[in-house]
Amino acid sequence: MPNNHFLKKITRTIQNHDMIREKDAVLIGLSGGPDSVALTRGLVALQSRFRITIGLAHLNHMLRGEESERDEAFVNHLAKELNLPLFTEHQDIKKIAADTGTSLEDAGRSARYAFFEATATAFGYSKIALGHTRDDNGEQVLLSLIRGAGPTGLKGIPPRRGERIIRPLIQTQKSEILAFLDHMDQDYVLDSSNLTEQFLRNRVRNQLIPLLEQSYNPKIRDSLDRSGQIIREEDEFVQALAIKALDSIQTESSPHGLSLSLEGLAIHHPALVSRIIREAIFRVKGDLKKISMTHIRDIRDFKDRSCPGKHLDLPDRIRVYLTRDHLKIKKEDLPLRTLGLWQKQDTKATGNSTN
Repeated sequence: MPNNHFLKKITRTIQNHDMIREKDAVLIGLSGGPDSVALTRGLVALQSRFRITIGLAHLNHMLRGEESERDEAFVNHLAKELNLPLFTEHQDIKKIAADTGTSLEDAGRSARYAFFEATATAFGYSKIALGHTRDDNGEQVLLSLIRGAGPTGLKGIPPRRGERIIRPLIQTQKSEILAFLDHMDQDYVLDSSNLTEQFLRNRVRNQLIPLLEQSYNPKIRDSLDRSGQIIREEDEFVQALAIKALDSIQTESSPHGLSLSLEGLAIHHPALVSRIIREAIFRVKGDLKKISMTHIRDIRDFKDRSCPGKHLDLPDRIRVYLTRDHLKIKKEDLPLRTLGLWQKQDTKATGNSTN
C-alpha cells in the first residue's frame, strides 16, 4: 500500500492551492526520475479520490545517447504497468540550443513546456502536473539570489502557473519522495547530467547547499523555501497593485504597443513604477524573456533624464519612445538595427536633419 504520509502531504498541497478539481484530466510530465515517478504513483493512488483521468508525457532530449533511450524505455514500461496512455516525442535539444543561441538548460526547459502544452491541448488534458519539489524551490531561490534577481525571481517556483500547470510535490521534501518510492518498491532512473559541474544549478545543489547545511544552517533548505513563500505572497500583492495602476495611467493601446502617462507614473513610488513598466512590456512583448531589472532601471532613468523625441532600445524589437507627456512602449515590425538604417535613409531623402 502507498505511504499515507506522502499521500496526505500532496493531497493537502493540491487542496491548499486548488490544483485539481473533479473530472480534471491530468497530464503528468514523466522523465523517469524519482520526483516524476513519485508524482505519477501518488496521483494514481489518489485518482479515485479526486475522480480524475491521467496521462503521461515524456520528451526525449537526445542528449545522453543510450541513457536517454534507457529513460524512454523505463517510462514506456511504467506506463504499461499502470495502464496509462503515454505520449512521447524526440527533440534534438543540442541543435535547438545552437540554433537559438540559448543554453542547453533553457532550450530543454522551453522544449518540454511547449511539448506538454501542445500534448495537453491536442488530447484534452486540463492540467499538466510537474514534479518540482520543496528542495527544488529552495535551490531556485538561492540560484536567483546568486544571479541578482528581483522579487519575481526570489519567490522561487510557484505551486501553480496559470490555469493548467500544477506542482503537487512543491511542499514535499526529496527525502520523503525517496522514502515513498522505497516503501512502494518502485524503481526509477537517474540522470547523469545532474552530477556534472557544467551547470550552475548542479553546483548549487551538489556543492553550495551541502556546504551551507554543514557549516551554517542545517535547515537551509527549509529557510530558503520559507523565504520564497514570503516573497511570493508579497510579490503577488504588489503585482496586483501594479496592474491596477497600469490600467489607470495607460492612455493608448494597440496590437503593437501602449502609452503611459508620465504624470500618472510620477505619482507612484519608484518600486511600483518598475512593476508598472515591467507589466507594460509584458503586455506588448507577450513575455519577459531577455528583460532584466537593469533594463527596467534604464527605462526609469530614460524617462526622467532624456528629452522628448528620444528612444531606448530593448531586446526582441522592443523600443521605448519618450514624448512630452507619455512613455510609449512598442514592438517594432523590423529589427531595430534595420529600422535605424531605414530611418536615417528616410531622413536623408526628405532633406531633414537630426543634427
